[in-house]
Amino acid sequence: MSRVINRVVWRWEEQDFGFRFRAGKGKRTEEYYQAARAGEFYIVPKSKRKLKKDRVDDIAETAVAPTSPKVVKLPWRNYDQDWDWIATADGILLNYAGCLDREELNRREDEGVARAMEYVTSLLERPHPAPLTVILLQQIHRELMGEIYPFAGAWRNVSLHKGEGPTKWPLPRSGIQPLMDVLERDVLSRSPVLSDDDDQVFGFASEVMNELLAIHPFREGNGRAAFIVGNLILMQNKMLPLDVYDRKSEEARYFEACEAGRVQKDYALLAGLIADWEDAALARWEASHET
Repeated sequence: MSRVINRVVWRWEEQDFGFRFRAGKGKRTEEYYQAARAGEFYIVPKSKRKLKKDRVDDIAETAVAPTSPKVVKLPWRNYDQDWDWIATADGILLNYAGCLDREELNRREDEGVARAMEYVTSLLERPHPAPLTVILLQQIHRELMGEIYPFAGAWRNVSLHKGEGPTKWPLPRSGIQPLMDVLERDVLSRSPVLSDDDDQVFGFASEVMNELLAIHPFREGNGRAAFIVGNLILMQNKMLPLDVYDRKSEEARYFEACEAGRVQKDYALLAGLIADWEDAALARWEASHET
């Protein structure tokens, strides 16, 4: 007997949210999307329609009634609970962008990094340096993830466990907001930090990044969001921004620094890494501008 996977398999029809089946009448009508295999589907809310009405009607009329024993009611509404098991056969999770393979998802995520960096760079044009706030952090995350996931800018409401390591981020009983309020009061309120002392700048950037990573306030993209916030601090001090993927070049050292910040509030290790990455960024800039 083959093993039954407790997962809804999904796909895109005409690169859009195509409706494949209708049931009920009037206000009780529900519209379903027939996925890659018979009997697997999810329901799409009317607010997510992108196809023209006549095309929607054509698709709905030719669809076969789904028979799956498990139904996802409006997955976009309960996205945090549902998305981990709504995936393609290759494991790509349900997303606004319609990405069906890892290469496409990586490309869209890189576009999000570029948007978020463009946003924080625009803050430098203001007459006074922008202070860090919780609202600003949420906006950075919207720029970063808003074209892909519905939860962009929203605090996570699930526990997280990334990769194969032991590190977990449980969901506090009172949620993420109280932790962010404390972060804003105790750390972000000291911004903007403007100094000729590079060590002071690196130390503050490290503290902000470490505390964000310790909380892991978002469902996805916490590492990239932390780097982009760190870049704003550096750029406000006339320094070069870092590549958000620098952390992958020295992954073991980066993870050690994050763990020190999370467990012991020791920010020195990450501050040292930021200093080294800044030196490398400066060296690359000088090499590219040699005449």
